[in-house]
Amino acid sequence: MTDYKGIQGVSIQSVASDPTLDEGQVWYNNATYAIKLAAVTTAGTWASGGALPSARNGNPGGAGTQTAGLAFGGGGPAGGGAPIDTTSTYNGTSWSDVNSLNTARGYMVGCGTQTAALAAGGSGGGASTETWNGTNWTTNPASMNTARSALGASTAGTQTAALGFGGSSPVVASSESWNGSSWTNTPSLNTARRGLSGLGTQAAALALGGYPVVTTTESWNGSSWTTVNSMNTARGFGRGVGPQTAGLAFAGYGPTTPTYNGATELWNGTSWTSNPNSMGAARYGLGGLGNQSAALAYGGYSTTWVTTVEEFTGPGSPVTKTITTS
Repeated sequence: MTDYKGIQGVSIQSVASDPTLDEGQVWYNNATYAIKLAAVTTAGTWASGGALPSARNGNPGGAGTQTAGLAFGGGGPAGGGAPIDTTSTYNGTSWSDVNSLNTARGYMVGCGTQTAALAAGGSGGGASTETWNGTNWTTNPASMNTARSALGASTAGTQTAALGFGGSSPVVASSESWNGSSWTNTPSLNTARRGLSGLGTQAAALALGGYPVVTTTESWNGSSWTTVNSMNTARGFGRGVGPQTAGLAFAGYGPTTPTYNGATELWNGTSWTSNPNSMGAARYGLGGLGNQSAALAYGGYSTTWVTTVEEFTGPGSPVTKTITTS
């Protein structure tokens, strides 16, 4: 009988912890007494992550990656979801509360990295803008042209190049771009809405869903918005992450009872595909960051405010499969 060494030319490696995954790799974990294989996912999957230090909804802002994330603002249980200023960092395992926003806010523009983020507008924030340097938030003298909350944002944008659109002021279609020092009005969305999600960059963004609960999707090319193929599940107050050509949408309010869902969809630059695996905890008003391959969902509201965190591993990504244990 041919053994692994005869096929690969090397013996199965014995290690105390699982290595960085490489498709087809086989190893023996001598701490858990298991032979394991790095396989590739055929569908995206959700798994539990480290819980938030405190419950929150109000679509808290998000910046960074699944292993180096930043969550800020939102709404807390105290005051029935009133805006909060809490800021927390995520290291891929657990959260740590750090210095707070200067202005408590939820439903805002939020983008950037764990060490260079942007927060603007939102419930409680009016039109004000703040920047994060990895330690502190600083209020920028430049405000948005239209004060609003429940707006969409380019969650893959940067601290110096962002886009905010839609929202409630009352419900508007207006769009604004940020260059690091000032906000400039840009052409409006085709459909005014609030509670929508956004993804992409300042020059290539996507606006999706919204409230009243819709499936509407619009694409931004840096100069105008174009209505494109709709989502499969209507939703408002959900989240979207990733670039314009490979987006991820998850959770949201509506459209059936109960009025919150965990439905997950993938965008390939042209159309949406429903992912067969939904979130473990259906909710809306949550925060999100990352991309289609590795996303993070945190907080939100289902029957109450939650600290629940879930990590998404996209299709085509290596995952650990246990072959046998001894």
